Amino acid sequence: MLSTCEIKQSAIGSIFKRARIGCGLSRAFAFSAVTLLVFLGAEPIARGAAGDPDPTFGSGGHVFTDFSANDDYAFAIALQPDGRMIVAGQSGVYPVFHAALTRYNSKGQLDPTFGTGGKVIAALDAGGEGLAAIALQPDGKIVAAGSVIHNNWPLSFLVARFNPNGTLDTNFGNEGVVVTNFGDSTAEANALVLQPDGKIVVAGVSGAGSGSELNDFALARYNSNGSLDQSFGNGGKVKTHFPGVYNTGSRATAVALQPDGKLVVAGSYKNEATAREFALARYNGTGGLDTTFGSGGLVTTTMGSGDAIAFSVALLSDGRIVASGYLDVGRRNHDFALACYNPSGTLNQSFGNGGRVTTDFFGATDDIAYGLAAQSDGKLVLAGRTGTYPTFHFALARYNNNGQLDQTFGTGGKVSSTFDISGQGYDVTVQKDGKIVVAGISAPAGGNFDFTVLRYFGTSVGPTLTGLK
Repeated sequence: MLSTCEIKQSAIGSIFKRARIGCGLSRAFAFSAVTLLVFLGAEPIARGAAGDPDPTFGSGGHVFTDFSANDDYAFAIALQPDGRMIVAGQSGVYPVFHAALTRYNSKGQLDPTFGTGGKVIAALDAGGEGLAAIALQPDGKIVAAGSVIHNNWPLSFLVARFNPNGTLDTNFGNEGVVVTNFGDSTAEANALVLQPDGKIVVAGVSGAGSGSELNDFALARYNSNGSLDQSFGNGGKVKTHFPGVYNTGSRATAVALQPDGKLVVAGSYKNEATAREFALARYNGTGGLDTTFGSGGLVTTTMGSGDAIAFSVALLSDGRIVASGYLDVGRRNHDFALACYNPSGTLNQSFGNGGRVTTDFFGATDDIAYGLAAQSDGKLVLAGRTGTYPTFHFALARYNNNGQLDQTFGTGGKVSSTFDISGQGYDVTVQKDGKIVVAGISAPAGGNFDFTVLRYFGTSVGPTLTGLK
């Protein structure tokens, strides 16, 4: 059976997300203190250290967004060139959820030009669906990937394209939506990337379902109009089985596009009677495995004695590949985990401990990294959760490009944003000015989950003034 910690990669509408998060206390925000400077009628801009919340964003650095008192899960975030940000996920009442998106301006306010008051709920399948990943086209259109989900069971890949105002782009697929299966009982899309030629690559899993080991990496590539690209794999689709003895399986949760057009896909691998491992595969431009990578295009990495699952992947400017997720070190006790690979797929020995890094936040806490972003300076930002079951908090860690925690960030390289509620981050990105934005979920005691967006300083800032008249 899958670890109950595999929240993001389980069926997106899973009720277990709610059970795993827990709801505890009142919605009082307890970010670290910041100093505001007000001068000659200027709008105050905070001084702060790297890792401090940015109080110019939302309310003290955070934004909560509710969709009609439903349970709302934010799984992905993308930044527009103008500084606005789009967040995607799902909203609904168990067991039926539908695609949900929001757009915020650079101050964290809902953008009224998007959807209805800055929010969109799109019923893309009558039985339910959710979004797990988004990307922005150069023309401003929004491509989103997720799954058709019926009764908590992911059935098919789902790709939708939205116009910049939040309406469905009817020139894409079937009135804006494309559904793809691989001939198995389940298929779940977890990640996407856009190619420079406008083609769309979606990665996920196909097989017997999240409760089984009998799953494979699954990819699909689409033309810009939503049709399957017949030059990729078998009619636009690829399934990859990782070899093993019995009951072997793999799950793809992240994808990245190299400058040379090759695709790096990351996730997890399980062999009979062994712990799960990080798993990577690299594909050439036609969907075939790149045999110059790892063993026949495949790499698996043991991170420790317990289960290890990668949720994200990033490419560094020097060609190295970093995957991140968690290592299971005990009952309800996990650590952030990273592995760094050379372009050939071998572990990079100059990174961490022989290419591996694990990070515990507070000792025996349940620390899971879901999101990963590589800064322009090569530093790596991980976002997820920390805490003790069933109450969790947003957690970030930043590493130098050698795998060492960045001591200039937060406390010893780590930040925990403590709400008197429970929540966690699922995706992270970095603005051009270096500020770090995290999207996830949170809930008050006895309440529903809401989209939650946080913004942090990426560098220490002094008393900057804006709005002088």
